[in-house]
Amino acid sequence: MKKIIALSCLTAVLLAGCGKPQGDSSSKTENTTAQTTAADTTAEDTTAADTTAEDTTAGITDAETTTHEADVPAGGLMDMYPAIYQSFIKSEFERVASENDGLASIEFAFRDVDANGIPELIFKRGTCEADYASNVFTLDSEGEIKDLGLVGGGHSSFCYDENTGDFVLLWGHMGAGSLEYYAWKNGALELADTYSFEINEQTPSFEDVLTEKGVRRMDFVSAYQADYSSGIKSYFYHADGTTDEFDGLYLDYMG
Repeated sequence: MKKIIALSCLTAVLLAGCGKPQGDSSSKTENTTAQTTAADTTAEDTTAADTTAEDTTAGITDAETTTHEADVPAGGLMDMYPAIYQSFIKSEFERVASENDGLASIEFAFRDVDANGIPELIFKRGTCEADYASNVFTLDSEGEIKDLGLVGGGHSSFCYDENTGDFVLLWGHMGAGSLEYYAWKNGALELADTYSFEINEQTPSFEDVLTEKGVRRMDFVSAYQADYSSGIKSYFYHADGTTDEFDGLYLDYMG
């Protein structure tokens, strides 16, 4: 019961803090309040109540920065997944920044690769094209973040096959390119097919390849911070080519 209460508190805290645009949502400080009651007013019982409050607060903090341990029913998880993903994205952005003197860069998008109604998080993070890592993350039945595996790195874009709906990773660098098709099989995300190509007179652009293959770009959010003094800038790239700019870490997009 305590775990469900902690998750409900988390949803209210995180969703209330997200807006268009956000201010400084990269801060690691989360305001949580633990309320305790005592059967009487003796010194011993007051100390016990304080201890209970500390334990409750610790549980909420862990849920916000790592994963959720509550056994959440399907309906509850449908309501909770935005807050869980938002917490995870914030935590990863802050981790990268802390390891690189404030420098951090991320991109994220969503795709329901296992067709269960709750989208998976496709998440790229690092500092530049040289060290980006892109993984696909899902939620298990208890609300825990699960890594489905590394799918790419730098010089890559998130796409999907308009015929099958499968996730496709577009890679391109210095005139060479590839499409990597991922499908959900036997409870896992698997590389199902690849297509390699070169940009030349016959294939003048990456967009020509995407059109020919029936592959479309996905909406995604990109966020960047050069250092702690400069602050975070976020950009919501729509598949139609338009872009929205925000101050702070933009987390409203959930696919």
